[in-house]
Amino acid sequence: MKKQFLTFALCAFAAYSAFAQAPQKFNYQGVARSATGSAIANQSIGLRISILDGSSTGTAQYVETQTVTTNALGLYNLQIGGGSVVSGTFANITWGSGNKYIKVEADPTGGSSYTTLGTSQLLSVPYALYAANATTGGVSGTKNYVSKFTSASAIGNSSIYDSLGKVSIGSITPIATLDIRSVAATDSMLQYISSTYNGSVNYGVHRVEYSGTSENAAGSIVAAFPPATQTSSATGIVGAGNNTGVDGRALNSLSAPTSTLTDMGVLGQAYSQGSAAGVFGYANNYTGTAAGTKIGVYGTATGGATNYAGFFNGNVQINGTLAKSSGTFKIDNPMNPANEYLYHSFVESPDMMNVYNGNITTDANGKAVVTLPDYFQTLNKDFRYQLTVIGTFAQAIVAEKVNGNKFVIKTNQPNVEVSWQVTGIRQDAFANAHRVVPVVEKEAENKGKYLNPVELGKDPSLQIGRLEMPKTGALGITPSVKGK
Repeated sequence: MKKQFLTFALCAFAAYSAFAQAPQKFNYQGVARSATGSAIANQSIGLRISILDGSSTGTAQYVETQTVTTNALGLYNLQIGGGSVVSGTFANITWGSGNKYIKVEADPTGGSSYTTLGTSQLLSVPYALYAANATTGGVSGTKNYVSKFTSASAIGNSSIYDSLGKVSIGSITPIATLDIRSVAATDSMLQYISSTYNGSVNYGVHRVEYSGTSENAAGSIVAAFPPATQTSSATGIVGAGNNTGVDGRALNSLSAPTSTLTDMGVLGQAYSQGSAAGVFGYANNYTGTAAGTKIGVYGTATGGATNYAGFFNGNVQINGTLAKSSGTFKIDNPMNPANEYLYHSFVESPDMMNVYNGNITTDANGKAVVTLPDYFQTLNKDFRYQLTVIGTFAQAIVAEKVNGNKFVIKTNQPNVEVSWQVTGIRQDAFANAHRVVPVVEKEAENKGKYLNPVELGKDPSLQIGRLEMPKTGALGITPSVKGK
């Protein structure tokens, strides 16, 4: 009995990226009816399915057979791609090239004596299989370049290059995991990072952290410029913040003391054929009228057996006034230089006083002329004298005051040795502009505070000029939780 099959295909595909494999089959559903139109119910039938390329009579790219069983309405279902392969490979069907047709042949007895039922063109849904190859076929580009849409319907190269686990912009030979280089000499800024985060966690806009175990890592951030070959100005790192521009920290949990200084929160170095400064500190008003106390460089030290807020290994130049609570010289004790220091206190005065002294012996007439430096009278004023005779009981007087950078000593006996001292008050331009005023009213913000509160029995927090370190810095870490 001749059977007639009325069939229709329901096909379902999903486009998968490289992270998932597209299923290599699609659903097909049909109804089996006899020549009289009656449903062929609950019967096993044999099917041969062919996928033709280009036309209804084109070359078969794939052929398979299946045996299915109809239901009470003559309806049957199958998945094309899941049968017994006769020829071809389902995964190699060129869905992206030309039209495709499906040819259905059947044997109503369930055998393999197939009769052609017809050929029809496959429409949109089956072509979703082509999406599995969309990243490698039909796209213009160069190996290792990340793709981008160059127009609404075209894909080409972006500026991002990805090779061997390293990503770069502006280079095809990346030297780091992320390598960003200027594309053109006119690029005024290589990287711009911005954040509108308003939370309280102190992580910043750009966080760079070394999380390895090596203690010899060069650093989290390394900024370098080539040596200048002409007059220029280039800055390795510029930091700006509403409280701290640059926060540098050296965290070392090793407890054993060392004889050399190896841990530095901020290291400044300058190499130049001319003048250079390893660290430059500057403080000024943000805007408007002067207010508060400005400090170009502030240093404090605690926690050590010996603490220095500043340590200078070399000459120190101060173009201004030096104020201190006390002062000494400090040298290796000449009597025991390997084990002891020797201190001497400064001589203090409310005047800007210079001291000159020496020994001289009067002549046969009891006269001696003391010659002072040629700048003496230009530098000094308000001279004061002291004379002490040595080795004999005699009288000595200043016979003539300083004149022409000289003064005359007279003794009542000849050939008397005299120890002399002359002082003068500075009258140079800087001294005249900045006279020492012994008693000065404290600044408004410093009233109720002290330069040395502990020595006065006050709380250390009342110290003038005391600046508190932030509780956590740009990395959100403290020495107690991070170290070598």
